[in-house]
Amino acid sequence: MEKAEKPDRAQKRDTLKQNLLNLIQQNGEGVRLPSERELSERLGVARETLRRSLSELEKDGLLQRKQGAGTFVSGQALVKQFQLISFSEDMRERGLTPSSEVLSTRVIRAGAKLAQKLKMVPGANAIEIRRLRFANDEPMALETVYLVQEALPDFDPSLLATHSLYELIERNYNLHIKSATQQIHATVLNEDESDLLDVAPFSPALLVERQVTTSNGKIFEYGKSLYRADRYRFEVSVLRPGPASGAAEEGAA
Repeated sequence: MEKAEKPDRAQKRDTLKQNLLNLIQQNGEGVRLPSERELSERLGVARETLRRSLSELEKDGLLQRKQGAGTFVSGQALVKQFQLISFSEDMRERGLTPSSEVLSTRVIRAGAKLAQKLKMVPGANAIEIRRLRFANDEPMALETVYLVQEALPDFDPSLLATHSLYELIERNYNLHIKSATQQIHATVLNEDESDLLDVAPFSPALLVERQVTTSNGKIFEYGKSLYRADRYRFEVSVLRPGPASGAAEEGAA
């Protein structure tokens, strides 16, 4: 039996949404779209139909409608799925140009808490690096990472202004990144952090803490990254567990 054709109304709705998405992509952030009357005439749809599609796109965060001013293209949030790739690799996959500004680097003696995170002896040396991360020259994240210095002899932090940390580690030290444990917290930015990320003070942010393990089973990095909540969100796929493989027998000891 042949699959029933999609109703004309649904096809028109999908076509309208795609036309609006194309229009959004053609315009940059903050650009005002034509009026509803002009859009309805250009796209050949009723204004009420157009209004419903605009409302859906507004809920998706792609548009911002201001009463008395019009409809504007929003700064679109970047969606990050949980996979172990660097910020640079992530941005390049999205077709964006990553860059970094190294704010500070220093060698510190790990206190008890940091030593526990890095699974190292308290008092041993760790490399601390603070970077501001950009996508297409727009600040996206403020990152602080701690590396086990013993595992990275003669490491040059200045290379991180133009290179991915993970790419440098794998190429120069033959260390292969295997896995990571991450925790995400909601937080707000202080005035200094807000200034660096070019947002208003006390803006919402996502704080991501991460421990990274190499293929030899050792932790070599502990990092904390502050992501702008208006430009970044995380996507998590979850599976519902199946039924138990077997039930315990009644009366079993």
